[in-house]
Amino acid sequence: MSVLTPEFLSVVPQFLSTDAETCVRGLEGLLRLCFAREPSVSDLYLMLGYNVSAPPYVRQGMFSRSFHKPAAVDQHKAAMPHAQLQLMPNTGHAAFWDDAASFNKHLSAFCESL
Repeated sequence: MSVLTPEFLSVVPQFLSTDAETCVRGLEGLLRLCFAREPSVSDLYLMLGYNVSAPPYVRQGMFSRSFHKPAAVDQHKAAMPHAQLQLMPNTGHAAFWDDAASFNKHLSAFCESL
C-alpha cells in the first residue's frame, strides 16, 4: 500500500463498486490519474468504455498482488534481472499514450533486441 498515492486510494472504493454510476465515476477518476496530459474527451470516453467492460471483481483482483519494499520498480528489477527499464519524462502511467513516438521507439528497439 505504500506505493499507492492518496489520489489513487480515493477512487478505489468507487471503481470497485457494483453500482454502475459509482463505478464509472471511479474509473474516470482513475483514468485521469494515468496521464501527464489529459486526453481528449473522445479518447477519455473510449478508454472509459473498455475499462467499464471489466467487472468489479476483476479490478478487485489487482489488490491480491503483493508488493513489498523496496519500491515496486526495484522489486520488479530484482525479480526480472534481464528486464529493461525505460523511464520516460513527462509521461504518466499511460506512457504509450502520452508519448506514443518515444514509447514505440523503445518498444521497437526492445523487439529488435530479441
